[in-house]
Amino acid sequence: MTVTARKAFTLVELLVVITIIGILIALLLPAVQAAREAARRMQCGNNLKQIVLAMHSHQSAQQEFPPGRIGCDLVGNETPCQSVLAEDRVGPSTFVMILPYIEQSALYDALNIDKFKNGPWLTVSGGSTAWVARYEDAIAQRPSVFVCPSDSSKPCCEIYNGVIVGMSHTYVDGKCAATGSYAVSIGTHGPSHGTSYAAVKYGNDGSFVYVDGFRPRDFTDGLSSTIFLGETFDTHLKNSELVWSLGYRHSSLRSTENPINTPPGEGSTINLYDRKLNAAFGSKHPGGTQFAFGDGHVSFLSENIDLKAYRGLSTRDGGEVLENVGYYWWCGLREGRSDVLPVVGRLRRRASRSSTRLGAGAGRRPAAYARSHPLCT
Repeated sequence: MTVTARKAFTLVELLVVITIIGILIALLLPAVQAAREAARRMQCGNNLKQIVLAMHSHQSAQQEFPPGRIGCDLVGNETPCQSVLAEDRVGPSTFVMILPYIEQSALYDALNIDKFKNGPWLTVSGGSTAWVARYEDAIAQRPSVFVCPSDSSKPCCEIYNGVIVGMSHTYVDGKCAATGSYAVSIGTHGPSHGTSYAAVKYGNDGSFVYVDGFRPRDFTDGLSSTIFLGETFDTHLKNSELVWSLGYRHSSLRSTENPINTPPGEGSTINLYDRKLNAAFGSKHPGGTQFAFGDGHVSFLSENIDLKAYRGLSTRDGGEVLENVGYYWWCGLREGRSDVLPVVGRLRRRASRSSTRLGAGAGRRPAAYARSHPLCT
């Protein structure tokens, strides 16, 4: 009788198979994570674009873009707030004003009771929470279009001793003031300029300020060359607080004073109410942040962008000569960033209007030109 031995894997063979599987997983995991991040970034960009289009819808209906904050605050006795009544010193943000144009009319109506009089984020000496009961349900809502999937912010802002962002904006401990992932651009004057109306809140040089909204004709630098809004992150923390429904300097209205991705509490800061706000734009995307421009396009700006160029893109009528900005964008091609090309074209056109050239040969073979140019090495 013939006995056939049973075939089986040896221990060595099993270890080899397990090792191969482990190597394959190690190779595939980064690719999967990169694909997920790419999808998150795309969704974040779509949100930015949808917000800008809503701003344009507001402009079509009201003949101007929404203000960064519809009312004055408590200390606003400078232009244009000298004669503003106490009941009108409220703080709804740009994002509140565009709710009807992103299919959030019911939420807008919940915030706009009696034309915002004594309404959301009323600023009263010493603070007041008398208005909270009428609006707390609306303020706790967090529309998905205001949230970037890559942002790690918690849904509710952390409230310290009843204070959110500034001492005149008080809230009830235990209640939720919903955070957001995006802030509008107030311009180049940031924390080092303090909190004055003349320099920061009203007289700034960006796309959105307190009280007044701008018209397209006010953007003499061109809508395609002017930042409207950008990303933020960790907005539940006190050094980076941002409540989407509250229009506030260095918070939902941010500046380009600090470089992109400056960590919260670092760089140039304003130290008020146990907070160190730097008003910087930033994101969890590797290497930079996405911004939406006035013409509706969305671009990814590197955290290494030249600071002068970055600030120039945030002014509505600065007329800056953006020297060497084109070189920066050509250098971006070395990293395989095809999305910089549209920005190159816009900056080249803007630079040409100011008699600034990108340099001989820049228009022929951009990738090769970038690799060889001394500014890229």
